[in-house]
Amino acid sequence: MQQLNINNDEILSRHALRSGQTCSRMIDAAIDVFGALGYEGASTRILADRAGVNLSAIPYHFGGKRELYMAAAQSIADYARKRVDPIIDALDDAGGSSPAARIDKALSRFFHFMVGGPEPEAWASFFVRCEYDGDDAFRMIHEELVSRFERVLSRTVAEAMGRDGRDKDLRMRVAVVLASIVNLRALRNMTLNSLGWDRFTPGRLAQLDRTIRQFAMSQLFSDPPRDSEIPADARPARPCSCRRGTNH
Repeated sequence: MQQLNINNDEILSRHALRSGQTCSRMIDAAIDVFGALGYEGASTRILADRAGVNLSAIPYHFGGKRELYMAAAQSIADYARKRVDPIIDALDDAGGSSPAARIDKALSRFFHFMVGGPEPEAWASFFVRCEYDGDDAFRMIHEELVSRFERVLSRTVAEAMGRDGRDKDLRMRVAVVLASIVNLRALRNMTLNSLGWDRFTPGRLAQLDRTIRQFAMSQLFSDPPRDSEIPADARPARPCSCRRGTNH
C-alpha cells in the first residue's frame, strides 16, 4: 500500500509539472498573439495553434479566452513587480542620500529596466495593445509597472521640494517624466528612427540615460536642488551666459 501511495504521488507530481509547463507555454503564446492581434483579433483557434495545444486546453486550464488573456497580463504584472520593487525600496530608503540623488538613481534604474532590459518585444506589444483598450489587463500591468513607482517618486520629489505629494502640478510633472521613459520602449522604432539608429547599444543607452535624467531633473524641480545634490551628469544644462561677438 505504501508503494502504491508513493507511485500515486509521483504520478500526480509529474502531471502537475506537465500541466504547469503547458500553462506557461499557453501564456507565452497568448502574450505573442494578443500583442500582435489584440483581444478581438485573437481567436481561440489561433491561441491554441500558437501554443501547440488542443482547443479544449484553453477552457480546461484557464476557463476561457478572457481568463487566458488576464493570466497573460498577470504574468507580465508579476514580473514587473519583481523588477520594480528594488527600485522603489532604494528610492524609499534615505540611507544618508539626498532625495534628489535617490530620484536620479531610481530614474536611471527604471530607464534601463524599461528600455535596455532583455524582456521580449511581445511584452511591450501586449502592453501597448491593452493600454489602447484601457481594459482590466492594462490597469493590472500599469499598477505594478508604473503606478506604485509613481506614487513613491511623487512623495520623494515632494520631500525634496518641501511640497505636498498630492500637489496636482507635481503629480503632472512626475507623470510626464515616467511617460517619456515608458514611451521610449513602447515607441521603440520611432525613437530609433528619430535618432538615426538601427538598435540600442550600451553606449547609446548611456547617452539616452543621461538625457532622460537631465530632462527629469529640469521637469521635476521647479525650484531645483543644489547642484551638489545631483550627480554631475544629471544636472540640467545651464544656458550659456556668454555674449556673442558682434561684427563691425
